[in-house]
Amino acid sequence: MSGAPWWEDFHADRPDDAPRAGTTTRASAPPQVVPTPPPPRPPRALQVVAGVLGVVLLVLVALLAVRTSARPADDGVSAQGTPGAPATTSVPTLSPSPSRSPSSGTAAVDAAATAELEALRQNGLRAHPPTGQWVAQLSAKSVGTTDPVQTASNGSSTFYAADILAQSREIASGPAGGDVFVLKTADFGDGLLDARGNPYWVTLAAGPFADAGDVRTWCDSMFSTTPAGVRGNVCLPKHLTPPS
Repeated sequence: MSGAPWWEDFHADRPDDAPRAGTTTRASAPPQVVPTPPPPRPPRALQVVAGVLGVVLLVLVALLAVRTSARPADDGVSAQGTPGAPATTSVPTLSPSPSRSPSSGTAAVDAAATAELEALRQNGLRAHPPTGQWVAQLSAKSVGTTDPVQTASNGSSTFYAADILAQSREIASGPAGGDVFVLKTADFGDGLLDARGNPYWVTLAAGPFADAGDVRTWCDSMFSTTPAGVRGNVCLPKHLTPPS
């Protein structure tokens, strides 16, 4: 028996991976790597448009910020808009208000109210000429005064002549009764004026009061339901000295 391996005589049992005698094995070629093409660049025109839009957006944002910061702040006044009230008192400039009721703030209505206030003032000067007596000050408003804690008859917080007259009438129908009269701040003392140079219409209550203490006692009695912390804004002593 020859020395050849036994499986050469029995081909069906030969392992698949055994090389046949007399044949040569070729090395397989390495796989080829195909480079991936770079993504296409956007057209130059699109890049330019995108840059311009970015600049426009920044400009719009800057203009909006400047416009917002330039808005004027609203002015306010103290609780009763009264002379000698807390230092938060300020008087805004007059400007038309779309929320203002036609019942006030119009030329004809306010002219009639001013004429009636002037008639009440003349009556007050005849009945209570300033001679140094003490009275109770119940309200003081100039035309255009804004009081954020009060509502005028026009539905807003800005008082015009018709609103001042309505408030004086309301005070006269209250606990002070027939002792109420009207003057201007130009009629006594140093003639206090508002920021626009206009006098205040002042609603007052006559005594007799011997001094400021008497006035405070009367205020405590007449306005006992008003909180003590704000009572000084609705009723306070006022010395009616002759105008200086």
